Amino acid sequence: MKRALSLFIFLLLALPAFPQYTVDVQVVNLQVSVTDRSRNFVKDVKPEDFLVWEDGEPQEVLDLELKREPFSIGVLLDTSSSMQPYFKMTAQATQQFLWSLDVEDEFFLMTFDDKILLKKDIGLATQRASLNLSSLHYGERTRMYDGIVAAVDRLQMAHYPRRALFVVSDGINTSGEADLKQAIESAQKNKVLIYTLLLDSPESDNSNALVRLSEATGGSFFVLYGNYPRLQAAYEKIAKDLANRFTLFYRSRLDYSQNRKPEIKVQMKNPDLQVRFQKAYFPANH
Repeated sequence: MKRALSLFIFLLLALPAFPQYTVDVQVVNLQVSVTDRSRNFVKDVKPEDFLVWEDGEPQEVLDLELKREPFSIGVLLDTSSSMQPYFKMTAQATQQFLWSLDVEDEFFLMTFDDKILLKKDIGLATQRASLNLSSLHYGERTRMYDGIVAAVDRLQMAHYPRRALFVVSDGINTSGEADLKQAIESAQKNKVLIYTLLLDSPESDNSNALVRLSEATGGSFFVLYGNYPRLQAAYEKIAKDLANRFTLFYRSRLDYSQNRKPEIKVQMKNPDLQVRFQKAYFPANH
């Protein structure tokens, strides 16, 4: 027994000492949509059709997932006093939009003014028939950024990794603790597409914040001037955009020793095609 034990120890000591390596690979997934010059959606694409950069450095595109997966969707309505003239048509268009969702999608409804109220918690789109938007609380102040942060937080409880938030507002934030930067970073951390619908006059200059929210997260922006058919058309375009979203996977070459938020750029090799994507993300260890 002693001889066997001695031989085992000898063999362990005689084995060559192999170096140990730690491989830290971050695979990033982005929800993207591709359109042609006529703004028609294009899904006949391959991984090699895309170019991706992080902070100006080229990244390796790995794969695409083209199948339409279910979405978790938040609908966030501005119910401050300045929105009251628009709300009847907003409620009607929102109801019709919810009926356009796939039965496997899930959604919740939240409102914001001087209060943030959850009117309907997350549930399957099949529950939309029970939703009543005819009577809602109105407040004087507008906590738009607080509402966006609260809605994104609620989406963390969702079942699906594909997540989107629709904000219907006149684009004016008058109170609250959060600011535009916090709202953007909250959505980027949780990979939430933000679609914004601005109900206001053509002369207004309130669109800048909502444009930045949409562009930074890969969503879309619509300006509406109190006209119901235009609002419904915007909702229809959003529903179509969701139906044509797919997932782009790439391998990040991020230096994990640095705590930073990489800026992303995605481009199509074909100059006739445009891609919509989230402009930044937070690494898993951020």
